[in-house]
Amino acid sequence: MRLITLITLISLLFSCQENDLTGVDQDLTWTIDTEYMRQGCYSGRDCIPSLENPSRSSADGTGITFLADNDLVVGVWNGTNHVAYPHSVLDWHEIVNEDGYTISYCPLTGSAIHIAGDGDYGVSGLLYNSNLIMYDRDTESFWPQMLLNSAAGTRSGSELHLNSVVETTWGNWKKLFPGTQVINSNTGFSRDYFKYPYGSYKTCNSISCGDYIYFPVANSDERLKAKARVLTIINGDSVKALNITAFSTPTVVDVDINGLQHVAIISGNDNIAVAFQTVRNITIESWNIAGGEIILKEAGSENRWDITGQNLADASASARLKAANGYIAFWFSVAAFF
Repeated sequence: MRLITLITLISLLFSCQENDLTGVDQDLTWTIDTEYMRQGCYSGRDCIPSLENPSRSSADGTGITFLADNDLVVGVWNGTNHVAYPHSVLDWHEIVNEDGYTISYCPLTGSAIHIAGDGDYGVSGLLYNSNLIMYDRDTESFWPQMLLNSAAGTRSGSELHLNSVVETTWGNWKKLFPGTQVINSNTGFSRDYFKYPYGSYKTCNSISCGDYIYFPVANSDERLKAKARVLTIINGDSVKALNITAFSTPTVVDVDINGLQHVAIISGNDNIAVAFQTVRNITIESWNIAGGEIILKEAGSENRWDITGQNLADASASARLKAANGYIAFWFSVAAFF
């Protein structure tokens, strides 16, 4: 396992030195600046293996000893169950294809999205602005994850449609949703999910660490530390980023982006930040994680939702709060893309 990690790091560091896009179809037309594309790994597509309908356990089940209460997970309601996808698994696989949706996570930019639909995505081996470029196996089009649309191939310009994601600690998630399922270590791959594959990358947050960003990016912005986690909301060419740690206690933030109304719910101390596209007057009725309860309400109505946007009285999809077009990501990557 140490050898695998060493090879990965050597490949990453080597890739920083030159724009060697080995194996990329030179006839492809890209909508992004290829100067900031790099080959992240050199064994071609699926050099980092995605997971296909992986095995799950209950919160007290087997195969999850690698998962500590303070570890981050990507939590979703998939229409049937609450499911947690540990960062410690996603660090090694980056994409999970499930029936009806896909979870995509880029460990280099700290960005996770919940893609609606029956797409079948893989890791292309390419990066743009240090961010994962996915490819879809149906059309072989390429999708820079944080761009949220295709940048090359027959689906170039097509958009990804997102469902809601709650990134928080495993301890918080299982208190809020004790019936949750969680991806376990029985993935069929020989990976050490106890270990983070990128050394000190996550904790290196200043230039004093050396090459704290492995790959070149199109723009830098020092208003926040590079690895500060920000909740990012996108409306076309307009973007707003909210520094999660600036909101230490549970806070509702109304966000207008070119006339499109959103509401963000953020608690830096609890490592929770979500956003919904809505004109509703949303407030917090209850915030009691220890008691297993976060309830959002609409002023002047009986509507109540959990933190995933699921209506507590009406399970239909139409009663859910609509996920904002965005994600949590490291600040440096948001500044690079937007």
